[in-house]
Amino acid sequence: MSSGAPEHEDLVDMIAESLIPGRKDTLRQLFNSQGARAPMVIWSPGFQEMHSPLLRRFATVCETMMDDVGHVPKHGFDLAAFEEGMRRWIMVVAPDGDNYRYEYYGKGIARHYGRDMTGQTTTGFTNHIGQFFNALYQVAQKHGEWVLSEHEPPKSVFVRVWRRLIVPLFGTDSQTVTGFAVINLPDNELRTGLELMVDPVFVMDGDQVVHYANGAAQRLFGLEPIASQKRLLSELSGITLDALPAPEDMLTRGSVEETVQLTIKAGIAERLVTTISAAEQRGTAFYVVVLRMIGT
Repeated sequence: MSSGAPEHEDLVDMIAESLIPGRKDTLRQLFNSQGARAPMVIWSPGFQEMHSPLLRRFATVCETMMDDVGHVPKHGFDLAAFEEGMRRWIMVVAPDGDNYRYEYYGKGIARHYGRDMTGQTTTGFTNHIGQFFNALYQVAQKHGEWVLSEHEPPKSVFVRVWRRLIVPLFGTDSQTVTGFAVINLPDNELRTGLELMVDPVFVMDGDQVVHYANGAAQRLFGLEPIASQKRLLSELSGITLDALPAPEDMLTRGSVEETVQLTIKAGIAERLVTTISAAEQRGTAFYVVVLRMIGT
């Protein structure tokens, strides 16, 4: 982190300019066209702007790796210096032609996104997010400054916002940016609470397409991360829910539906109680399906 960096709006303009030269409103329009607010981008952030203990801890460890001119050399960046739990949220990114390749992609990020991007490039994000990532890394590479960003992902990813801190990594000349160390944290109050539940939980849209399954559901049904698969609840679990009110109606009324089905587990018939309620995520109503086995 260094002083004298461009102001916030200057940085946003630089990113927008890298998308379409001469169009300073491009970044906002890029996200607004997808139903998302414009991302927040802060150049050379201070600790007080890092609204997460993990962000601040990541920054502190990176500072211990700095050379005499205040840069983190790529050859001196050591993933082992970070706790195992933090490495789940770290990415190591390197320029690859006009794109950027993920040399390391934390397991926590892959689970929330629904896809492991290790070895792939930013072209793997085929929507507006890929354009944003490319522009963000281009500007950080050109100016060699730390960057803090916050953006809303596509609605198919069950995360409210992603917060990332980008730390440039320099070559042996300590002048050329040859990569980035990045911590990328999901923020989702609803998802956090559901992960703590011991009962299996699915979150699905009005068409019963599953957008999220908590750890208990993934273990019970042997599921991989499902954010990008867009499969029906019946396909993932064998459970069919008929004649449900729209999730918007359930959310408005605060209603809860409950069904009881028989299911076979380890050759034994058990009653499966399914409780369906609704919750809002980024302005969209979703079903929240909780499963409980209550025996024969």
